[in-house]
Amino acid sequence: MYILHIETSTSVCSVALSKDDELIAFKDMTEGMNHSALLAPAIEELLASASVLPKDLAAIAVSSGPGSYTGLRVGSATSKAMAYALNKPLIAIPTLQALASATFDLHPEADFALPMIDARRNEVYAAMFDRTLKEVWPVSSVILDEEFFSNNLPKQGSIICCGDGALKINALANHAENLLVDITIQCSARHLKPLAKANYEIGKFEDTLHYVPFYLKPPNITKSKKAVNL
Repeated sequence: MYILHIETSTSVCSVALSKDDELIAFKDMTEGMNHSALLAPAIEELLASASVLPKDLAAIAVSSGPGSYTGLRVGSATSKAMAYALNKPLIAIPTLQALASATFDLHPEADFALPMIDARRNEVYAAMFDRTLKEVWPVSSVILDEEFFSNNLPKQGSIICCGDGALKINALANHAENLLVDITIQCSARHLKPLAKANYEIGKFEDTLHYVPFYLKPPNITKSKKAVNL
């Protein structure tokens, strides 16, 4: 059972291929927000390297957000087009849950995972998960300040924070003694594998035609400052 995994919710454009429980190959690209140009060739290269034809895929899995509005649109459009054209199931994996899953794989001693995705300035998209990947508190738009770290984290149990949003914490981590920041855990299509396989086995699929990513917030559109004469 081959599953193609697509991750475009951050500045990392990533694809991975798995067969049953095995990760066959993956490719993480960090060339910035150029996903529309990078994604399709990367998929073609990945499948070719494993001698897998698109028709051999059992399903397409995509990271569903939150994250970059543009990035999520690219991943959504590509995964939907492939799933529809190949008549294969589409599996959507919450981005923060995938990061939490990777966190517990690397830190089996941890009690909680706190994945964060950069949402500009001092804001992040975050959620907290326990070891069963159940949300302790749901996906939210969070302002990183002393109050957040003092009032919103469990006082007992070790917490591992990860994702590109964790890069913005710095000295604020001192306000939670049980918090460890692991910046090595970033969004990657390979982190979708265990959750995608589980969803495939129980038949948890998306409506391919009507699927939309979880943007959480509307796009940040900068208006021109140039005066317009009407």
